[in-house]
Amino acid sequence: MKKIILIMSLFLVFIVSCGASKVFSVDVEEKGEVPNFELKDLNGKKIESKKIFSNGKKTLFIIAAEWCPHCKEEMPEVQKFYDANKDKVNVVVVYSNAQSNLGKVQSYVKDNGYTFPIYYDEEGRITNGFGLDGFPFNLKINNNKIEEKLELPVDLESLTATFAK
Repeated sequence: MKKIILIMSLFLVFIVSCGASKVFSVDVEEKGEVPNFELKDLNGKKIESKKIFSNGKKTLFIIAAEWCPHCKEEMPEVQKFYDANKDKVNVVVVYSNAQSNLGKVQSYVKDNGYTFPIYYDEEGRITNGFGLDGFPFNLKINNNKIEEKLELPVDLESLTATFAK
């Protein structure tokens, strides 16, 4: 009887922990709907993605890494785009935990003076959910649905043209 209770308890812990992981998957190629997931800013403050993606504005969604040369090239352009469009377009940049940590990301952001909304993917759930195979990863999202995967590299001119559509 004790063995059965122990096995059932372990099974219950397993089921609860699987549900707590909040695993999701997005079909980027088919321009699927983006499920709700949790974002954490660089200070640990949490926000649900649906509050951003469903606020009536289109969203520039980027997953990046602070060590990535292409990301380093894009971020000043993203800052210019954000400065010019922050009232019309959501900008969401999520830094990955791949080969990095929160301290490195915080230092990188501070050293470069970025002011656009920045989040950190501490456990890799967002990176996995979007099925990334490289950085940077840029999407245009409208009303919680992927409209377009952006061609790399992005710059102020290409972002302005993309979000004017």
